[in-house]
Amino acid sequence: MTRSLFALLLAFTAALPAAEITLTAPLDHSVVQRSTPSRGLVRIEGELSEEVKAAEVSIEARLVDEQRELPWQRVGGSVAGKKLEGTLEAIAGGWWRLDVRVMSVGKELAKGSVAHVGIGEVFVIAGQSNSANHGTEKQTTKTRRVATFDGKAWRIADDPQPGASGGGGSFIPPFADAVAEKENVPVGIIACGIGATSVREWLPKGATFPNPPTLVSRVEQLPSGQWASKGAAYEAFIARMKSVPPRGFRAVLWHQGESDANQKDTTRTLPGKLYREYLEKIIRDSRRDIGWDVPWFVAQASYHVPGDEGSDDIRAAQASLWKDGIALEGPDSDALKGNLREREGKGVHFSGPGLREHGAKWAQKIIPWLQQQWTAPRKVSGGTEWSDFAQLPECHSLGWVSANVQTKSTTSWNGVLDEAKWGTPSPQQAVARNWDWKISEAQWREAVKQKGEGKREEVAFDLWLPEGIESVKGIVVMSGHGSGEGLFRRADLRTLAKELHLALFKFVGNPMQRGFWPQSLLWEHLKAFGTKTGHPELQHAPLFLYGHSNGTGFSAIFTSYEPQRVWGFVSMRPGTTFQVYQPGAAQVPGLVIFGEDDAFLARPSKEENLAVVPALRKNHGALWCSAVEPKTGHGPGDKTWPLVFSFLRHSFTARIPADADARKGTVKLLTPTLESGHLGQNWSATKGGYQELPTAPFATFPSDKSTASWLLNAAFARDWQSFQRDGVVR
Repeated sequence: MTRSLFALLLAFTAALPAAEITLTAPLDHSVVQRSTPSRGLVRIEGELSEEVKAAEVSIEARLVDEQRELPWQRVGGSVAGKKLEGTLEAIAGGWWRLDVRVMSVGKELAKGSVAHVGIGEVFVIAGQSNSANHGTEKQTTKTRRVATFDGKAWRIADDPQPGASGGGGSFIPPFADAVAEKENVPVGIIACGIGATSVREWLPKGATFPNPPTLVSRVEQLPSGQWASKGAAYEAFIARMKSVPPRGFRAVLWHQGESDANQKDTTRTLPGKLYREYLEKIIRDSRRDIGWDVPWFVAQASYHVPGDEGSDDIRAAQASLWKDGIALEGPDSDALKGNLREREGKGVHFSGPGLREHGAKWAQKIIPWLQQQWTAPRKVSGGTEWSDFAQLPECHSLGWVSANVQTKSTTSWNGVLDEAKWGTPSPQQAVARNWDWKISEAQWREAVKQKGEGKREEVAFDLWLPEGIESVKGIVVMSGHGSGEGLFRRADLRTLAKELHLALFKFVGNPMQRGFWPQSLLWEHLKAFGTKTGHPELQHAPLFLYGHSNGTGFSAIFTSYEPQRVWGFVSMRPGTTFQVYQPGAAQVPGLVIFGEDDAFLARPSKEENLAVVPALRKNHGALWCSAVEPKTGHGPGDKTWPLVFSFLRHSFTARIPADADARKGTVKLLTPTLESGHLGQNWSATKGGYQELPTAPFATFPSDKSTASWLLNAAFARDWQSFQRDGVVR
């Protein structure tokens, strides 16, 4: 082939249009339940018009609305043949246009979009006719930011609502409009109501009861004379709740009771005690069958006509579910009478004004509760969990400080790269790898004043406290970047925290999760949580820090600034090993854990990265050790955690005085000496895999004491040695 023909072929190939992506998720007008006030996870699925042949591909997505075109961002996911799937962390709001593309080496291979996607609030609405489309006047959404889902497709939620019985009006558009206006997010509705149904008809298949409801098409009589539900309504209800991902909606709104109260045939009336029993069963069984503890709101609903305006028995049964914490309080729709009902007040269904008033009553119950969900305490794992959220500017982040404040000097670098074994770095290398910054809060504030704060982004804070502790003895603080999110929720960590009387605290969000300035930001939030929880000692308690990947920019750097407040820290699979080179943290016990197959460990070489801890040991007498987990990559394996918890436990014992009481002020930590610990031979990258690494008390260690891993005591030395030899902490 001639050179000119080859060039022509390349040009022709480059000019070929990209393949098309047909997105099957999210669908047009989908509303995704947000997971924080300003964020939600959007599941992306699609099919390409032709198979992608490139060896290395990535998925990117962006959101566009009338005012903004957000930048493309990488999506975690995969492309296999013609199939595409991934997950995008998206900003709450909408309607957004979602653009998705497949890229390879900077070239766009395929592209597709969905015109309307919302990240907001989703509700399942069930019960009988007044939860469905039986009102006299069809309602329309005024905001046009309300959509409804029938299990297969989404559309704007003008009445009648798909998936519910009836062809008339509902309270849903005015209710959802009120939520959309107050929260400034789209609202999604999954309507399931069936007119004239008794609670007995909603029971799971086979659930029995002594007397039938007025309508019997969904129930059957057994040979014993008992009656049983056929389960059709329940199964459809569960299917509708499962038509979105787990936790894909906020709550169930239940409006039902009229067909159980005061029936003309009194044998069909349901006693309140049984109503309570059956609805509780539906609530509990449905939570089990969908796999999560969805909140339920139960309305007071028993009205028929003037003169039969409610059943005290049914109303008491509904209220008992609130009082016992099984459900939350819905509106009192029995109070809506007169011209708010059909036929000038003579019917059970609502008029147009009644539907709008009914929607407003639901909004009055839901909106205040909704606003509390982000910060209300929750009983979790034998303790209580609190959350808080803040919109913080990017100037707090490690990256912004690196770009705008860090002194561009090579003179202070005394790290691994100046060792003769690996050569002397170029000035540019030294600047890039000088993480020993010595940046004061005054310098940071001056830089912010000159350069501006930058864009704001949400940071989520979570605190967990074990049940029944009188005073917090210490706090495990985790950057949620990488494995920190999962670590915060681990049952074994919470068991250890309960034993040692520790709080667990985590933050997620770019302004903080990789490292932040000023350090007072952490104290401010701990103080605020102390006020909320009735544990003011949180602001004075000593800290144990955890960071994974770039989260080590928090755990190691924060320790170097506040060594007197930190009893120990873990750097897990540092994404940039030179973040760990912190002489200011040298006298705080530290554990740096690598994965043998982690690509970051090999950049620029395993030997160079593994030498960071020995360099700190040699140059600054650091109370640090390193560990390497064989046959694992950048994410920690299950074998890692027992070593982390052993280090946490032994460092706590070594540094926290037995009589420490943070209620009296900042705890003065005990200071171990080099001679009080043990030493261990460092893992060899040349040998690889599991290795028998000798350990001994400091005084009798036979090899180079200046570079060996420093181990807290004999017990931790045994755990560390066992981990390196067998991958097991016994």
